[in-house]
Amino acid sequence: MVDVIVSKYGGSSITSLKDLERIKKITEDDPRRKVIVVSAPGRRHKDDIKVTDMLIELAKTKDKALADQVINRYKELLPDTSLDEISELLHDRVDQQLGEDEYMASLKAFGEEACARSLAKFLNAEYVDPIELFMVSDVFDNAKIQPVSESMIAERLAKLPNVCVVPGFYGYTKDGMIATFGRNASDVTGAYVAASIDAAMYEVFTDTDGVLSASPAIIDNPHKVPELTFREMRDLAYSGFTIMHPEAMEPVARQGVSIHIRNTFSFPADGTYILQDRMSDPEKPIVGVAYQGGFCAFNIERFGLNEEVGIVRKMLQIFEDDKMSIEFIPSAIDDVSIVLKESQLKRDSVGKIERRIRTITGSDANIQFQERLGCLVVAGKGLKGYRGIAAEIQLTLANAGVNISFITQGSQERCIVYGIGSSDGEKAVKAVYEKYLR
Repeated sequence: MVDVIVSKYGGSSITSLKDLERIKKITEDDPRRKVIVVSAPGRRHKDDIKVTDMLIELAKTKDKALADQVINRYKELLPDTSLDEISELLHDRVDQQLGEDEYMASLKAFGEEACARSLAKFLNAEYVDPIELFMVSDVFDNAKIQPVSESMIAERLAKLPNVCVVPGFYGYTKDGMIATFGRNASDVTGAYVAASIDAAMYEVFTDTDGVLSASPAIIDNPHKVPELTFREMRDLAYSGFTIMHPEAMEPVARQGVSIHIRNTFSFPADGTYILQDRMSDPEKPIVGVAYQGGFCAFNIERFGLNEEVGIVRKMLQIFEDDKMSIEFIPSAIDDVSIVLKESQLKRDSVGKIERRIRTITGSDANIQFQERLGCLVVAGKGLKGYRGIAAEIQLTLANAGVNISFITQGSQERCIVYGIGSSDGEKAVKAVYEKYLR
């Protein structure tokens, strides 16, 4: 383990000179804080526009006036400093002759790059270009970090006498082209850096006090969870907790680097620690409840379905051929459901998929498409071996008038997923929270 802390700051933490001053004080508070990863500047107020959204619009319009508005956002970070270098960089990006996807990625990445360059200048720190750290796939709007990046990061950041600043959210393809990760994926940059150098801690600074036990959009003042395991956090992040990108969990969990999610504006208060393992409270098996909508299901029923060897694999091949990922496959005797995200379906997908399934199952199969599904996830390592908890939760949901379409739970018994109608999402979260977490 290297005695270095990697600190990642979200866009809400970087909108003004005062924010840069705050980051400087936090960095100086502990000499181990040597690597800072930043997002593009976020909203300054509720009705504001994020810099990334401004850049997406700029990529579409090439409006030089909009480019000047983007630069003005960085003048708020460094009001007394010349930004000619950053301004020239942006206008050069606007004038590039690239393919549509490459052009969009190059413009979007400017938000993080300019932020990192600005902060490095303010801190008198070293700016580290992602071209030295991250080789990524050439899917320009959802690039994946390639394994060679780990050795690139470890070698480049092996000795850190001073603080360095790294832009999040993007890397470079083998051809030297900029490619961005998924939206809000600057967390992934920080996680890979922390894991690759085996850091002492990965800090994620946000505008909230840590991980809350339920969404504050549904529950008034949900309590903060002081500790979570990587798996618990993954379950909640997958299910709609947006405080940390789901893909950021894997590299740090694999390396065993603990995460500390904390509030930039209430430093030095503790937030939520995410650990390899933790002690659980036998009286409180559930740590959080989350809901995410936007799912659908193909429900297939046919007499004798269970006895047909390989039939599920054949049906899943249909979705793989169309590059669709499957979320859950709940099943019973002679029926199976294939649950996926609605966003993957195109206008004519449903009918085509049903016809292809029928060629596999035969004409006597009952095939139903179920839309507007949501997934309620009840998470906590204390669920394992807790007798009767699943039945209790089902009764709680039934008493709240929530109809359950399917239930799935893995062998680790770490979380239970309930498929419910989208219209029942809010009352389902409220029912579980009031019963087990209030």
